[in-house]
Amino acid sequence: MMKKLFTLLPLLGLSFFAYSAHHESGEHDKKMFENNFAYLSTYTIPAGSNPSVLERSLLKNVKELEEDGYNVCGLYRHSFGGDRAFYSFCYFDSWEQFAEINDKPGAGDVRQLYGDHSDNLVAIVEKNLTKKTPHVLMASYSFGPYLTDNEKRTNAKVLFDAYDKSFGGCNMMEHFWGSEQAWYFTCGFDSYADFTKKVKTLSGIHENELADLKLDVMDHSDNLMSLVE
Repeated sequence: MMKKLFTLLPLLGLSFFAYSAHHESGEHDKKMFENNFAYLSTYTIPAGSNPSVLERSLLKNVKELEEDGYNVCGLYRHSFGGDRAFYSFCYFDSWEQFAEINDKPGAGDVRQLYGDHSDNLVAIVEKNLTKKTPHVLMASYSFGPYLTDNEKRTNAKVLFDAYDKSFGGCNMMEHFWGSEQAWYFTCGFDSYADFTKKVKTLSGIHENELADLKLDVMDHSDNLMSLVE
């Protein structure tokens, strides 16, 4: 495991899937960081536990990971969709930066507060979500193993363009290392009233443009998450 993958976390995430290449809030951030890659983690909330305890430890770790050298990190919490979990992300510009961070001495063992845990390192191939939003939709898609990687990329781009148009700017991330070969879309929304409008647009694109396309989707999931600060 990477440095400090313990009680805490770094989106997606996630991560999971927001506040960096997703959510750069001004020109200063854009010039300062390239944000070509992301370190996404998922931490499930154990049954019978108090989520606020885990949340506090994860927020602490997000801060520490930024201090260690990641460009920017953030934390989201499950609202609707998949696992009841926290999703974190940290952005970095290059593998050299990643190596410099993770070759430092690690922390000692600490008590584990989360249930299941997974990490994914992804390349950010589209950067159109340029503001911080209180909520994020994260959609993941994987495709048939009989397709070439470039065929998978082409199909992912067809789907991504629908999300990007509907939400007024999304990010697309592509598997590099981790638990699954998938493509991840992150799209922000300000409220569930805002989400409703954007979903209606997306549904129209699906019915009119995508429903008859053979895109060879093997697995798909959606998660709605809320920013933790």
